[in-house]
Amino acid sequence: MFASLRYTSLAGALALAVTALSLTGCSRPAEPDSRTAVLETYAQIVLATYEDSIATAETLDRSINALLADPSPATLEQAREHWRVARIPYGYSEAFRFYSGPIDAEDGPEGRINGWPLDENHIDAVNDAYNAAPGANIIGNPQQFPAITPQLLADQNEAGGEKNIASGWHAIEFLLWGQDLNQEPHRAGERPHTDYVPQSDDANDPARRRGAYLKAASTLLLDDLRSVAAQWQPDADNYRRTFISGDPATGLQHMFTGIIALSEVELAGERMNVPLLSGDQEEEQSCFSDTTSTDLVANAAGIEHVYFARYRLRDGSMLTGPSLADMIQAQDAAAADEIQHALRLTSESLTTIATPFDQEILESNPEGRARVQAGIDALRAQSLSLSRGAQTIGVALPDMADIGD
Repeated sequence: MFASLRYTSLAGALALAVTALSLTGCSRPAEPDSRTAVLETYAQIVLATYEDSIATAETLDRSINALLADPSPATLEQAREHWRVARIPYGYSEAFRFYSGPIDAEDGPEGRINGWPLDENHIDAVNDAYNAAPGANIIGNPQQFPAITPQLLADQNEAGGEKNIASGWHAIEFLLWGQDLNQEPHRAGERPHTDYVPQSDDANDPARRRGAYLKAASTLLLDDLRSVAAQWQPDADNYRRTFISGDPATGLQHMFTGIIALSEVELAGERMNVPLLSGDQEEEQSCFSDTTSTDLVANAAGIEHVYFARYRLRDGSMLTGPSLADMIQAQDAAAADEIQHALRLTSESLTTIATPFDQEILESNPEGRARVQAGIDALRAQSLSLSRGAQTIGVALPDMADIGD
């Protein structure tokens, strides 16, 4: 997949540097900055995570091909299962956001990949439950949108409003599950496979256009994921080269910014506190498939991958190396212990949140709301601990006030 540096600690990296110096005799080059090894490991984990996301999204794409070739309850459920599986590595990757890197720079594709919440009527005609906006109904409007292509979906994403999401994980999710109308509270959306069975040979048959939309969304998702991964490939003139060869303090700042903003601003705030306060399932992230609770656990795991510089690849092997944890441990063992405790508490708290998330946030479910609130509190405490850890090793953090979706 790629060449990897599998150092087990920051001390190991320093030892190699000292050995290299001893072999050069009198011509002693400048001692390498040990922080660069931390950036190198991070870049490897970023690439490995995106490559796993691409591999699982490719499997999803093949299952979409199978669904469209032979719509049935079995092929629909297989596509849904592959969507669930593919969401996990992408969930890990969200710890690489929030510092204007390849995923969410000004021209980055994050809004096309993972935009939410989604007004369903922008894509397809739907039941008016949950105040779906009168969107463009791309599938049902062949006069305005005669050809459904990946480029059309990219152009229509957020066209006319930030909730007019036309592409990405949640557009695919909606097309596979349909609206979750809570007719049975603990069941997800129940779109029938017949929504993909054309009733005529007409090119404008709604089921045929719906299938074209699903395939176009999958194609665009893969294109965007591959474009991000390309910026993290080694031995290329890309973002990775700049990240590693640039100022190490800036690289470390980006790493901390990604995990702290995901923890505090995005998870504790947008994805948990907002739906908890509103009690509105339309404010939960994966509201069609009812996999929001799983999303939260994957996001928290991604934070740990960055902090500890440990990532288990899909083949079962472990990628590890010098880490933020090593740096903080070397400087202040008490601060390192505090962060480790906070990360563990967050993981435990989020794991207790039941599925479906939309039932946890109901006013009639005080136990579920308490579980969600405990997760929010743990994430906020974790963010404070990580911020103090950054200060311990001299990393200045940006103002987080304007970070997030």
